[in-house]
Amino acid sequence: MAEELQALHENNTWTIMKLPKGKKAVGSCWVYKIKFHSYGTIERHKARLVARGFTQTYGVDYKETFAPVAKMNTMRVLLSVAINNTWPLFQMDVKNTFLHGELEEEVFMKIPLGHPQSNNPDLVCRLHKAIYGLKQSDNVSEISALKQYLSHKFAIKDLGTLKYFLGIEVAHSHKGCFLNQRKYIIDLLHEANMTDCKPARTPLNSNLKMQSHGDLIPNIEYYQRLVGKLIYLTITRPDISYAVSLVSQFMHAPNTDHMKIVHRVLRYLKGSIGRGILMRNNGHTQISGYTDADWAGNSLDRKSITGFCTFVGGNLVTWKSKKQSVVARSSAEAEYRAMASTACELTWLKTLLSDLGFPHPQPMSLHCDN
Repeated sequence: MAEELQALHENNTWTIMKLPKGKKAVGSCWVYKIKFHSYGTIERHKARLVARGFTQTYGVDYKETFAPVAKMNTMRVLLSVAINNTWPLFQMDVKNTFLHGELEEEVFMKIPLGHPQSNNPDLVCRLHKAIYGLKQSDNVSEISALKQYLSHKFAIKDLGTLKYFLGIEVAHSHKGCFLNQRKYIIDLLHEANMTDCKPARTPLNSNLKMQSHGDLIPNIEYYQRLVGKLIYLTITRPDISYAVSLVSQFMHAPNTDHMKIVHRVLRYLKGSIGRGILMRNNGHTQISGYTDADWAGNSLDRKSITGFCTFVGGNLVTWKSKKQSVVARSSAEAEYRAMASTACELTWLKTLLSDLGFPHPQPMSLHCDN
């Protein structure tokens, strides 16, 4: 807590003053968390001061609330480009990143507990910079932090070799890079009480027939939480994408059969914890894609499934398994719709590479089996 207050003071986050007449101050609270290394040991204890942003009023003390987020497809493309060009990979953590965003609105906050002047009820904090909890924090902090930290050179002591980011473990050398979510899988199995389950060889039973009827499970939130974690796991596990896309279609009313499929996927993960994505240095950044589709494979609505995967520089970067929006009248139509979706993905990859400074003048290849 002392470190957090010191960081707030050094960054001139606020000015202590009396609350102006007609203004209101939002509250604040402390949030405590234990941060762990990727292999499970405690890294450090952390205290974070958070504003009670739910008491803010739109148009008075906040306006925009959007925030830029990381798109994992872009991250994998960038990693493939880096590997194929033998670039060194570093990571940097901006400590207290929210404190670098300048506020445009007039925001007042009650003095937090632990502050030397917290016992004076007449004083408040006039916020100059964003802190966690404010509705506009994501917006102003991300943009301001990027502008500030990308506008000057980094000291080498601020950088560390890329090993772990966004819940993904990274092992790399001059030959390539391996991405996996091993610890995430172990934690997921532990949460589902399946650490001692019997492993399965495939994520789905080949004779599976989806059923809409059945006994609804009593704890829908538990099902939704597990499926949500499986969706995040597809960042490095394309082999479960189809199974996860199936169970994701029943988030509103899952039954016991749907839960059995989730357990089957978890049993498959138990037997393949260490799998992930291997990116090699192939010496090029060529774009290619593979696509396929079934025909009326869904027994409930007779819609087809589109499946594709794309490669940049010979490395797998994007993939998708998704039910088509309309019923295809023939297998050729289902395949054609899948190819159209994949062509859109390839076009986006070409544009992205151009934005990264790697224009792609040669033709892109699209493979299908129709």
